[in-house]
Amino acid sequence: MNDAIISLPTPVKTLMMTEAPCRELCNFLIYQNNPELLNERARRQPIRDFKNLPTSVKQVGELLGAKKCEKNRKLYFDCTETENHRGILIHNFNAQFWVHFFRRGIGLVNVSCFSQIASAQSSVLPTMTRTVADSYEYQWFTHNLADNFFQKDKSEIYIKKLAKYFVEKVNPNLVSPYLILSEEKQTQEPYKFVQGSLENLKTILKQSIIVCEAIKRQKDPNGKSWVSPYLTVTCGSLNQLPSIEHSTESFLNQIGALAIKENIPFTVLNDSSFRRIENSNFDFIKKNKYHIYLNFQEKIQSATPRAKIAAKLHLINWLKEQGREGNWIIKVWKLESTEISDNFAKN
Repeated sequence: MNDAIISLPTPVKTLMMTEAPCRELCNFLIYQNNPELLNERARRQPIRDFKNLPTSVKQVGELLGAKKCEKNRKLYFDCTETENHRGILIHNFNAQFWVHFFRRGIGLVNVSCFSQIASAQSSVLPTMTRTVADSYEYQWFTHNLADNFFQKDKSEIYIKKLAKYFVEKVNPNLVSPYLILSEEKQTQEPYKFVQGSLENLKTILKQSIIVCEAIKRQKDPNGKSWVSPYLTVTCGSLNQLPSIEHSTESFLNQIGALAIKENIPFTVLNDSSFRRIENSNFDFIKKNKYHIYLNFQEKIQSATPRAKIAAKLHLINWLKEQGREGNWIIKVWKLESTEISDNFAKN
């Protein structure tokens, strides 16, 4: 393992398990007894031969060594009794794997997502109880750990060994493995401009909104000249190029389509949000798509008439630099008309 995978003793003193995960353990053990029903990966898990499979919460508690069974619906495990149970916490890039090893060769991994280890640890109830219920992300597995891993007087020695065992032996053979990352992100931001910059893009779009309002005022002096100051930039991804969208104004969409060719943002592909390697609802390409939401309301409202005229001149000069497409926009929208400049002073 490396520095990207941090292993700690679990802060949990009491593990509470509801009826749903207990029922799933009963089903999981049926699969274990009939490995032809398992997928190829999970068939590599150690075989645990139980003559009498549990069929109730109480029987699950007896199998795993629960401290208490409440009304045959909840189990309580004392995590400090390491002779029967060992728990560790693995932190890996905003995800925490709460791994519980039971002496009878059965294990449970429960996953949560916090940006910091401290946040994950503080999520445990003040009673130091952690609940595993059907609303949580968890999986059962089997293990072949030797009894010495459960010796109470040597519990701290085996923390890293247990974490390594989970990462290297258990996780690859889960029914649906988790993605455990081994290197730092090279780009911390969710997107990166491979050409140009966000500031350049903002400058062009702000000037475009100012000019767009003047165009509408010129066409209909007594009509509505307000232009929505909101634009959405969709960063490029594996299956599409970046784009800019304004909900109502075709002028802004045309300028945006040209500006995004000069200032090109792409989504940084992010694995850490999607911890399941195989999932029927998993769409890596669809979810790895970042949007930048821009609001120019304050800057436009505070712009003076002189600043608006300068914005128009800068926009025209920029469009001319873009060649044929830019000159076409200037011509179609008559941006060099003096009437547009005259409307900048009007409200």
